[in-house]
Amino acid sequence: MKVIKPIAVTDAILVSSTAPENDYPAWGAGTAYALGARVILASTHRIYESLQAANTGHAPDSNATWWLDVGPTNRWACFDQQISTATVLASPLNVTLAPGYVNSVALLALVGGAATVTVTDGPGGATVYNQTVQLDGTLIADWYQYVWEAFNPLTELVLTDLPPYINARVIVSITGGGSVACGGLVVGTVYELGDTRPGARIGVIDYSRKDTDAFGITTFVKRAYSKRMSVSLSLPTAQVSKVQQLIGALRATPCVWIGSPGAQYQALIVFGFYRDFSIVVEFQTYSACNLEIEGLT
Repeated sequence: MKVIKPIAVTDAILVSSTAPENDYPAWGAGTAYALGARVILASTHRIYESLQAANTGHAPDSNATWWLDVGPTNRWACFDQQISTATVLASPLNVTLAPGYVNSVALLALVGGAATVTVTDGPGGATVYNQTVQLDGTLIADWYQYVWEAFNPLTELVLTDLPPYINARVIVSITGGGSVACGGLVVGTVYELGDTRPGARIGVIDYSRKDTDAFGITTFVKRAYSKRMSVSLSLPTAQVSKVQQLIGALRATPCVWIGSPGAQYQALIVFGFYRDFSIVVEFQTYSACNLEIEGLT
């Protein structure tokens, strides 16, 4: 099992994106906004909706009685800590980052036909890494499935073999036949925790609501859901202290947890935080680590 500790993407790190930040007009201190009017604030890269009429001179990020924080702008939606808010754009979606030393990238809640990750040695420098992945996760076992099996797209892509250049430019391109989307674009450093033992458990936490009235009529309100994962790892006893310190340092930190590599184990990729972990020193050479991971919506 591996974990990617992400870095925060800031204005200095985001070099360019084909997704414009023009969802709504920029907020102006001298403009009188009507009830329901929406604006964006460049300093926070978020969208705000006016809660009152004649809304003048009230900064959206510090006046909660005047403005409602609706969510991130389309350009920055893939960099917040919620994968349910996605950057959506007519193909292609191209993003260039200057993250410094990183060796991993994760693309989450993907919609598209293919994704390409390129690394150059500085702006305009030599290409040191280039990989294109077709986002087709359909498993074909026989001729019947080859003909009739429905297309099963990959929605997560994790690459942990990027060359660590201090001046690296990481270029991500998502292409498809129409609109493409990315709910989470994470770059960071990968750490090896141990070998995932058989018996990993995966599931979801559903935030939808079900209400039944006095006449027995049931209505549903479909809402977001998050992944959850429970795994047991095997690791050398000599690494126990190192793993304990690493996981302790990741507390309350959203990370990309990779239960096992391979397209068939895509469900074991979770962006979230650990709720609980414990290490059992079983033998002189090998020990066990139990992790409970809760994903973010």
